[in-house]
Amino acid sequence: MDLTALLLSRLQFAFTIGFHIIFPAFTIGLASFLAVLEGLWLFTKQPQFKNLYLFWVKIFALSFGMGVVSGVVMSYEFGTNWSVFATQVGSVIGPLLGYEVLTAFFLEASFLGIMLFGWKRVGPGLHFAATCIVALGTLVSAFWIIAANSWMQTPQGFAHAADGTMAATDFGRVIFNPSMPSRFVHMVLAAYLTTAMIVAGASAFALLSGRPKS
Repeated sequence: MDLTALLLSRLQFAFTIGFHIIFPAFTIGLASFLAVLEGLWLFTKQPQFKNLYLFWVKIFALSFGMGVVSGVVMSYEFGTNWSVFATQVGSVIGPLLGYEVLTAFFLEASFLGIMLFGWKRVGPGLHFAATCIVALGTLVSAFWIIAANSWMQTPQGFAHAADGTMAATDFGRVIFNPSMPSRFVHMVLAAYLTTAMIVAGASAFALLSGRPKS
């Protein structure tokens, strides 16, 4: 097998996206799980819910940071490995990725600090709202990324410009392309299932190792 530039580019990008997706798939579900835990603590005042929150929020912060770092590498590889593709579809894919940063990443990053360091600095209601906003931000981020990925599989709402590149003619059709709804639902459910399995596995290990239930 010849190690051509194309094959090496594919291998590198496959490793990057395979490593990256581990973290979004976990953090999307974990953010919602944290919102549920804090909501249960506010409603019942039972300390075990707060203790669980304080344990898992640290893991969420680490996973979120790893997802951001690996995502930056992946975005650079669009230009380094697939520069021709990026040139051809940049006016269609670019805005979708830009919306993800503007509407989702900034939303998550802005309120993540309150989640991590706001327990003794803000009220319980505001802290719970920050957790819910971060959870919403992960879903919005998934929405835009899945919209871009789905468009690459089932493209519509575009036309070829005079220079041969693709230009969006209807962003509504670009976003809500035929495969987008099913792919988005699949991704969200997969993220929730991933989180459920990790939390269940970690909890089972803690119980079997004889650690205190509190």
